[in-house]
Amino acid sequence: MNLSQMRIMRELAQRGTIAAVARHLHVTAPAISQQLAALHRELGVPLTYRVGREIRLTEAGMALAEMAGTVHTLIDRAAETVREYGDDTGARVRVAAFQSAGQALLPGLLAEGDADSAPALVFGEHDVAQPEFAELVDQYDLVIAHRMDHDEPWPSEQLSVTTLLSEPFDVAMSVDHPLAGRSSVSAAELADESWIAAHAGFAPDVALGVVEATAGVRFQRAHRVNDYHLAASLIVGGGLLALFPRYTAPRADPRLVLVPLEDVRIARNIDVLARPHALVRVAVAGTLERLRDAVDALQRTRPSAPVATGAGLHHVEVWLADVAAERASWAWLLDRVGFTMASDWSGGESWEAGDTYLTLTASPNLSADSHDRRRPGVNHLAFRAGSREAVDTLMAAAPEHGWQPLYQERYPHAGGEQHFAGWLENEAGFKVEVVADPDQ
Repeated sequence: MNLSQMRIMRELAQRGTIAAVARHLHVTAPAISQQLAALHRELGVPLTYRVGREIRLTEAGMALAEMAGTVHTLIDRAAETVREYGDDTGARVRVAAFQSAGQALLPGLLAEGDADSAPALVFGEHDVAQPEFAELVDQYDLVIAHRMDHDEPWPSEQLSVTTLLSEPFDVAMSVDHPLAGRSSVSAAELADESWIAAHAGFAPDVALGVVEATAGVRFQRAHRVNDYHLAASLIVGGGLLALFPRYTAPRADPRLVLVPLEDVRIARNIDVLARPHALVRVAVAGTLERLRDAVDALQRTRPSAPVATGAGLHHVEVWLADVAAERASWAWLLDRVGFTMASDWSGGESWEAGDTYLTLTASPNLSADSHDRRRPGVNHLAFRAGSREAVDTLMAAAPEHGWQPLYQERYPHAGGEQHFAGWLENEAGFKVEVVADPDQ
């Protein structure tokens, strides 16, 4: 048994046909078949069987394919160890990115660190359909990819997936547009506008379809443009609208503003894909950490909407006793009532809706190890939740996500006959109210 045969087993487990493995390894299909036959003869155990045109692995074959991945990981670790002994801190790291993320994040990687000790970075731009990003991990150590919230997750059994950012789409418009001074806009208000759309199948066009569905009308797509720089020029010059990602779209032109949507949340995840064995390399893991830092800096320096002035609530900060244990229930609730995660870190996260934001965090200055809403102070937070049907749906689903109903015998009018709302409490003792719109 040799490394080439083990690699064939690993690729066959992922690709399913000898022809696909041959194309990936740049050899002929008969050469792959010969290697499999030789391996079978050597081990004396069936490793594959056919189902139509596909080659399936037996249990023994699956075990060998899994061990093949382990072997390649160990080889990479050994190579990394040799580099460290040789003081080869300039090892090459190959990074692929789609255009807008690449423009926002990759220049910072070149600017950081000591040139003598930083890895040699090799960049590649790939604007491909979402399913095709996973295939790039065979050419690159790190692949910066995007995935819409509603898309199927990445094949995590084959990839290591690190989410850098959940990035909402906002409405891009000229500062002279009548809606530009608003803190948020509804989908219905956008129905009569002319739009710049991306080509069909790309994330911005998918996002625009969601806004159309919310508004209940088909929007006028005046142009099809994938490049955000060109789209920005057309917007400021022609009174057009487009959907731009909040943090990674170009923002150099002061005549361009982004206004959040108030009644629909559309976001894309920016993820880093890698083979698990690639992250064993010190240089690759270090580059991934620098990408995380770059995203944190991006969120701090790019506000999501025009700054509001005048009276109103600016933000609320809630101290949690155990952020790790409580953040999942809060994330589910805030997402359901229309908040968008603006940033997160090891000790907390910040969520925003319009020009108000809510921060969930811990503090070394906590004076107690649990929350008691009956003590003097804030008793509960109340959120707008949309229609009465939306409140009913949220209340029904809440127990599965860490929130238990309160005052259920008086739901939905525990606050009065004219007030349609539900109350919930999580395991940490925090109480929230979800309120239906009064005109629903």
